[in-house]
Amino acid sequence: MTDSINNTPDLKEREEAIDPSRSFIVQAPAGSGKTELLMQRFLRLLSTVERPEQILAITFTRKAAGEMQSRIVQALLKAKNQPPDSAKPHENKSYELAKMALNRDSEMGWNLLENPGRLKVQTIDSLCSSLTRQLPILSRLGRQPSITETPDELYRDAARRTILMVEEDGRTGDSVRKALRHLDNSVQGLEDRIVIMLQKREQWLRHIRTDSEDDFRGMLEGSVKNLIEDSLKRVRERFPEHLVDDLTAS
Repeated sequence: MTDSINNTPDLKEREEAIDPSRSFIVQAPAGSGKTELLMQRFLRLLSTVERPEQILAITFTRKAAGEMQSRIVQALLKAKNQPPDSAKPHENKSYELAKMALNRDSEMGWNLLENPGRLKVQTIDSLCSSLTRQLPILSRLGRQPSITETPDELYRDAARRTILMVEEDGRTGDSVRKALRHLDNSVQGLEDRIVIMLQKREQWLRHIRTDSEDDFRGMLEGSVKNLIEDSLKRVRERFPEHLVDDLTAS
């Protein structure tokens, strides 16, 4: 959003997106004001609910959640302590909505500025974790699992358990034995490669859910073919033209 927001062609849509009685999908490029729009909607909802916990904003990362909550609190603080800045219309809108939220806060006795933790801005992981804590039997998790920032040891443990399947009959055991033969029976080599694969599983996991083994094989062979062609193209581009002619002539 810019100071000239009143002149923007989507001003009407921005106003509509704050309407708590309707739902919206907002698509816009970086820097266009999506975060502020979400903050304004959150502030607008605060003026209508019985408890602030009835509102939930979900983000992908802790950093984004922290930034969102901070911006809401800063808007409330500004509405409490400072007059609106008429030179910035979009900030005036946030100021107006924050004032409405503060009035509701005073009416209901929330004390949000003293208890900002009541503003539910969470990551998807945090939301799922809170649900499983409330439903331990239904979730079948028992003891609440934790999210680690250093999963490499878990990846390595999973790799070792996979390699132990080498003695099993059937397709799983055959796959492990074939992988080991490909690596000259290097257990450590296979373990390291499985760890690397697990670290990057978002890049390949969706591709293994195919209808048949032939489909999967075709997908893998196609990927290898593209890699080879791309490498050959880069090599070709690096050769001077006269050398290419000499090499192809011989």
